[in-house]
Amino acid sequence: MSVASPEPSNAGRGLAQLASSPVVQAWELGLRLRQRREEVGLTAAAAGRAIGIIQAYVSGVESGRVKLPAKRLAQIVAAYEFEPDEAAELEELRAGAARRGWWQEYAQLFPAEFLRFLGYEAGAEHIRSYHPEVIIGLLQTEEYARAVIRGGTTTIRLTEVDRRVAVRLARQERLDGEHPLRLSVLLGEGALRQQVGGPVVMRAQLDHLVRLATERPEQIEIRVLPFSVGAHPAFGGPFQVLSFPSPRLPDLVWQEILTSIDIIDQSLRVNDYVVTFAETRELALGSDDSLDLIRRIAKEM
Repeated sequence: MSVASPEPSNAGRGLAQLASSPVVQAWELGLRLRQRREEVGLTAAAAGRAIGIIQAYVSGVESGRVKLPAKRLAQIVAAYEFEPDEAAELEELRAGAARRGWWQEYAQLFPAEFLRFLGYEAGAEHIRSYHPEVIIGLLQTEEYARAVIRGGTTTIRLTEVDRRVAVRLARQERLDGEHPLRLSVLLGEGALRQQVGGPVVMRAQLDHLVRLATERPEQIEIRVLPFSVGAHPAFGGPFQVLSFPSPRLPDLVWQEILTSIDIIDQSLRVNDYVVTFAETRELALGSDDSLDLIRRIAKEM
């Protein structure tokens, strides 16, 4: 099991959680179909011939990037000899995967890989996040988010700012609801002292962090890496490790830097990030000391 990974949820909760994201439902559907195809000893090419489709279509479905109609899934279920109960679960996943996520309304603003990340985020159960210079978007106030978006890059047009802020706030709805997202956040001290938007905006942002972590200690953990720590295992750019409610789904890593964005799904690379996060967390201040430091910095604003 991954270091610091949440305990697997029961199957009922897993399916309910998956329903919040068609991207994650398509991913689980594809993984289950590929696993079964391999169990029955079929190559992707052989499966395609048996079903009457090309190999690329089989691979696209298994990667979660090609949507299945009900009739085609029924053909696959028959070819792979699924039991009726599992076939019913697969149809539920297929129907969910066919839905449009709310983020698709903003497809013209963002590259496809970022939209895909929003789908993974919408279906995640736990996110472990390291941010050395900026507050994680899921915990940003509207004013802080606006300042980050306006000042963060020269490629964003002013006419896009309001819509990008709306997306960031919409993402934060995952913190509420029946199955709220759990966050474990490591923040560099620099993220607390950089006066994004000016001292008034920054103080409100820091107060917001304290309030969330104080009111929801079982859901949101915030720990600070003070400057005094010096070099540490996560030294460098930010990253997030996403974990999912279904035990069938592995962790993913999201990394976003100035010139590139990347979803990392190779298990060995993902595990490196998981271990790095755990080791860095051990060097950070404890939760109470972290909140005390955030309060002190807020007063300095």
